[in-house]
Amino acid sequence: MPYIPVYVDPKQLRRDVRGVVLCVVAFILTMSVVSVIVFIAAVFIEYPELVNDLINEAVRSTSSTIDQTLPGYERLENAVLTVQEKYTGLASILGMVCGLPWFFTIRGKKLLTKDITRVNSRVRPGTIALMLVFILGVQCFMTLLQLGLEPLFNQSGNSLTDALEEGTVGLATSFWGVVYIVILGPIFEELVFRGAVMRKLERYGANFAIVVSALLFGLYHIILFQALFAFLIGLVLAYTAGRFSLKWSILLHMINNGLAVLTMFLGSEVFDMALNICYVLALAATVLVLFLGRRYLFAQKVAGAPSQRNVFARAFGSPWLILYIGLCLLGGASIVMA
Repeated sequence: MPYIPVYVDPKQLRRDVRGVVLCVVAFILTMSVVSVIVFIAAVFIEYPELVNDLINEAVRSTSSTIDQTLPGYERLENAVLTVQEKYTGLASILGMVCGLPWFFTIRGKKLLTKDITRVNSRVRPGTIALMLVFILGVQCFMTLLQLGLEPLFNQSGNSLTDALEEGTVGLATSFWGVVYIVILGPIFEELVFRGAVMRKLERYGANFAIVVSALLFGLYHIILFQALFAFLIGLVLAYTAGRFSLKWSILLHMINNGLAVLTMFLGSEVFDMALNICYVLALAATVLVLFLGRRYLFAQKVAGAPSQRNVFARAFGSPWLILYIGLCLLGGASIVMA
């Protein structure tokens, strides 16, 4: 990797880990709060008569039984589901815009200058194509793993496939949802995780910065299976951003998400078969490249090693990182088992 790690005091390491974790948590909470505000405002705008009726029913319920308000609440629940489907993309975009300033606390003005514009090495088109092959290979691997795990989830009355498709399919049904998935989401996520987070941690070594930023990125997706996929993709994107520049990781992220949306809109037997063949070939190529290039990969591992032998142990001993991992795993398990 182009940057050389230097020794940093362990206390500084713990402070930096705490800082990036708190920023990511604040980012997630801000997105959640903004989404709730957008949904409430949308219900008032889209269904003013329903809101008025519900208020009147609530007033009447003070002198009558609670059962009389149930029809209104059922209508409200249906309205909220409709609003979520229509406005989730817009809410996510606004949430990211409002959440991004948290990362100024750890990066300052670098967040919108050096983190975006820095170019470490010139890249050849073939290198970016290879990174894309790795991403498609990971996609194929995770699809095969999903097919293998689905029967186990079905035995317990749950569906891994339904849990994974619920959020993405809902987003892709609206214009702003597609804009978020394909364009703005990748830009903001790369700026946050491969920009602010990875740049903040890279002083401790390239490998450390790549792994921790990918882990935070993966768990940010909450659903456990999707988190594993995002973690593996995050490793590729972090390597790309660290070795070359952020613009290439953004491009790869956009392509990956764009293929997912195309699959939903252009789904046909011919298209799906062609795409599946590409995925299988990409997985085979990934395994082959990793095997043949194992010496190069080992050299990269050594070159990007942390400046301290126990840097990983100290980082993962941080109570803030442990709490973040635990809460994300708990939330992901509850979603799948719901």
